[in-house]
This record gives sequence, structure tokens and C-alpha cells, in this order.
Amino acid sequence: MDWRQLRHSTLSRPDALAVGLERLILSGELPPGSRVPPERELAESLGVSRGSVREALRALASRGLVARRPGSGTVVLDPGATPRGDILASGLDATAELLQVMEVRACIEPSVTARAARRATPADIVQLHALLDAMRREPTRREFTDLDRTFHRAIAQYTRNPLLLRLLDRVYEIGEPGRRETSLSAARRRATIEEHQAILRAIEARDPEAARAASETHLDSVLHRIEEQRRRTEARGGGVEAGDGGVEAGGRQAPLPGWP
Repeated sequence: MDWRQLRHSTLSRPDALAVGLERLILSGELPPGSRVPPERELAESLGVSRGSVREALRALASRGLVARRPGSGTVVLDPGATPRGDILASGLDATAELLQVMEVRACIEPSVTARAARRATPADIVQLHALLDAMRREPTRREFTDLDRTFHRAIAQYTRNPLLLRLLDRVYEIGEPGRRETSLSAARRRATIEEHQAILRAIEARDPEAARAASETHLDSVLHRIEEQRRRTEARGGGVEAGDGGVEAGGRQAPLPGWP
């Protein structure tokens, strides 16, 4: 892990560290159960004071993202890990095709986004802005899709409902094969960023109905593109099998529309 990536921000040092560490947790780069380096080691890597590191870790602990345990150090937690959440997520079929996955998202995420607009804290808003800023910096395709998923996962987390977070995590897991094979044009990137900006603007305004509408618009645009891709594939005589991640008849990989 290159911890130096946490250094660059216009925020105060503790806030910047907290935002950067939270992004690593949300994206899965720091998975549940992993340990954050000791304060002294992290401070030396970043060229900051131990006090700044301590304050950042304290902020993450207050948000339920890490646990600071004497003798064990700082351990990453999973805010979506609950027995009920696992039972709920286990009922989703792992062989679902991409269109089915997106329809599930379209049914759930607008309401999730509306709840996040009611419950997001100022620190949550800062994190969403940071993720959107990173998407504007011309990341690679893989980095862009990872930032996109992290943006949506962050919104689910900010509902403060671990069942919703675990359910959407499972939906994303099922859709992962298709997401990794997306074709993402420059125009689609711009549209995704604009749609995310509308979602963030509504959350920041604490406007649940506007947040719901922005999320619906975003997901409807993706569903439309998936349906168009399906029609084009079927017109070529390909067809897409359920759960195959977009493989055409004959074994060729069909380019999938951008996963939002």
C-alpha cells in the first residue's frame, strides 16, 4: 500500500487523512479485518505529525469504520457486516444477468439516495466531493469504474443502515463480471460525472426528493444503454446468456455499456 496517496488535499491534515483512509476502506483496498499501520509508521510515511494521524483515526472510529484496540492497533471494520444482512444478501442469485442486476439497483438505489440526503453528515459530503473530483482527473478505465462503485457504496453507507449497505454490496458483487468488461467512452464518462454531480448536489442540499429523482435519472440512463446494447447484440445474432458477463454466442466478448 502506498500511503503517500493520502497526502494531497486542500483540507486540514487530519481531515484529509480521514477522507483518504475512508476512501481506501469504501473501495475495499483496506478490507475488513486489515490493520492500519501504527501511528508512528503512518506519520513517517506521510510526513505528518502523529497528532494528525491520531485525530484522523479517531474520526474514523467515531464513524464506525475502524476500531482502535489496545495491543492490537487500528483494525478496519465492515459497516455492512450483520447476521441479518448476510441472510438478506444470500437470497440473491449469483447467476443474474446484467440487466436484472441493474433493474434491482433501479428499484433500490433511489430510495437509498433519498435516505442518504436526510442522514449524510458534513464529513460524508466531503468524501463524496473527493470521489467526484478523483473521477474528473482522467483516471484509467479500471480506476474510473472503481471510483464509481465507491461513490455509490459511500451513499449506501451514509444511510446508516447496514442492511441496505450489505444488500447493495451483494448486488454489486453479482454485477462485477459485467462491470469489469465495460466499454467507457469519454462522452459516457462526462455523462456519468454530470449525473453523479446532480446526485451529490441534492444530497448536499438535504433534498431527499431531488436526490431520489437524480438517482432515478442516472440509473434509467444506464438501463437504456444496456437495453440498446442487448438489441444490437441480438440483431447480430449473438444473444447474451444470463450471468455470463456479456459473452456473445461463439465465445466473443461483447462490449458492454458503461456501468454507472
